[in-house]
Amino acid sequence: MGLKWELEKRRIKTPTVKEKWSKRTIDVMLSTEKYIGVVRLLNAGEHQEYYISENNHPAIISKEQFEAVQIEKKNRSNVVKGKSGNRRRSSSKYSSKKGR
Repeated sequence: MGLKWELEKRRIKTPTVKEKWSKRTIDVMLSTEKYIGVVRLLNAGEHQEYYISENNHPAIISKEQFEAVQIEKKNRSNVVKGKSGNRRRSSSKYSSKKGR
């Protein structure tokens, strides 16, 4: 059973007050530092620079849990960063040609 199923079983509504959770909504929540109490503030006009404010507000997930999720997401990803940019790792795991 996954997180989506658990949230729906407990009747926890989405941030937009829906009863059904989308995988994308959960992914965004699991990738956003604000849930561990961190805020990134952009430099006015210069978005390449930013300031981080930790303990800005109460966290709803521990930093350790958040970091563990980031590691797991990276391990499950099939995107590889290389010198020429991002590319998909070749895999037959999801290939439509598998079993032919």
